Amino acid sequence: MTLFAAALSGFAVLTLEILGVHWLAPWFGTSALVWSNQIGVVLLAMAVGGWWGGRVAKRAEHPLRVAGAALLVSGVLVALAIPALPLIAQWLLPSSLSLDEAARIFLGGSLGSAMILFAPPVFLMAMVSPLLVEARVSERGYESAGQAAGEIGAAGTVGSLMGVFGSSLVAIPVLGTRPTLVATALLLLAVGLLLLRSKLRSAGSAVIATVAVLLVPALGSDPAYEAHLPQGAEVLAVQETAIQRLRILEWEDGQRWLQMNEGLDSYQSIWFPDHRFFPGGYYDLFALAPIYARTDIAEGVEAAQVWILGLAAGTALRPLAAGFGDRAWQATGVEIDSALIELCRKWMPLAAEDEARLRRISGGDARAWLRACPGEIDCVLLDAYANQFEIPLHLATEEFFAEVHAKLRDGGVLAINLGTSEDPGSHVGFVDALRASVGTSFGGSMRVHRVARSRNHVLFARKALALPDPSEVLLLLDGPASLGGALLAGQTLEGLPEEAPFRLTDDRNPLALEQARIWWVGRK
Repeated sequence: MTLFAAALSGFAVLTLEILGVHWLAPWFGTSALVWSNQIGVVLLAMAVGGWWGGRVAKRAEHPLRVAGAALLVSGVLVALAIPALPLIAQWLLPSSLSLDEAARIFLGGSLGSAMILFAPPVFLMAMVSPLLVEARVSERGYESAGQAAGEIGAAGTVGSLMGVFGSSLVAIPVLGTRPTLVATALLLLAVGLLLLRSKLRSAGSAVIATVAVLLVPALGSDPAYEAHLPQGAEVLAVQETAIQRLRILEWEDGQRWLQMNEGLDSYQSIWFPDHRFFPGGYYDLFALAPIYARTDIAEGVEAAQVWILGLAAGTALRPLAAGFGDRAWQATGVEIDSALIELCRKWMPLAAEDEARLRRISGGDARAWLRACPGEIDCVLLDAYANQFEIPLHLATEEFFAEVHAKLRDGGVLAINLGTSEDPGSHVGFVDALRASVGTSFGGSMRVHRVARSRNHVLFARKALALPDPSEVLLLLDGPASLGGALLAGQTLEGLPEEAPFRLTDDRNPLALEQARIWWVGRK
């Protein structure tokens, strides 16, 4: 029984650590810094709990009963945390906040939530190991505590492995976050009661009350379903995948949004029933990619080739079609989340002509798929946000941009959607660092466009050839006035920055801290 209790403690700690981030995602996202908060809080609680458990074990007359009480109380805390999270999150993040305002609260809010909700039960579970070592020494009559510690440690590690793989492969895709947390709490309660033994009767009333508390979040509606729901929007679908939480919203005019994790006033794809060529926002500027590339179909080549890294629902295809005009082209869309592809096919279907020209690749990382593709690509679009506004670190390095450069034909264009609240012209920061990193391969053939009435910018870089002058591009445009406005001198940044604050490489990439400074701390 002691080995099983040790395994359960390891299982519960890792399950809570991994599922905790998914649990927080609808409110605070799953950025690298949120993960750091979660891991740091869990490790701190384990360290303090293990230290305190050792002190308690030294004085306890019945260490097995104390371990049982610790597991029992930890199960109660996990159960109570399930309905508590929405209340804490809504207090920290009022529904009226925009992404710009809320992003500054994500870091502190996720840290505070982890301290309140996860640290206490993990502390109690970490106390269990030294208590079980003491109990096993007494039970087995070991001359040395080393053997008992080795057995308990091994059992705990096996449980941790089950927690890691069970959470990723079974809990999230099959059961869901809340049911798994409920099941974990029930296991903690059951094993705690078994260890208490003679205290079974006195603990029975507490268990009955706790089970009643558990049934409320287990059987009731999911409060995360409408977390940060924009006014006037209706939720059509919610799906939790192994990677993220997805939500489809619909508005009165029929437009639909795809949101990932925290959502707020932002979206990863937008869809209209009429499949309009210019859906609005930064997507419209993707029409410039084929114009900048001035794609001339070479002899023997049937169509220009476009790769979209971060396909989502495929909103970029409509503006691309407008930019290509009558020229033939084919697109390959890469999306890491296979479940997202199926959700979008159901709720945000593409126009027939776009569906015919699109090849989807899912279930793998964009950088790995791009490395495996043939060369001579005409346009590469990078629209792979993580958590609304963060470019994944490995897709923002000099080495990655060198790989993109190698895959493009001469004259081919890279387009990158950037989300930032900073004004790139006001000080040296995130955008300038990215411009410099792209410039290591593309040189000065680069232009950044500000998107009107938006926190977005779109960066274009061309291989081997200079970008066309904006005045020439204006003559080729057949789109909304906002698209032409993005070409005005006051809305563009040309070439390389005068200085770069830091380098973005695979070995050292401070982009996450810079984005945290911009979004959470505010502008300098």
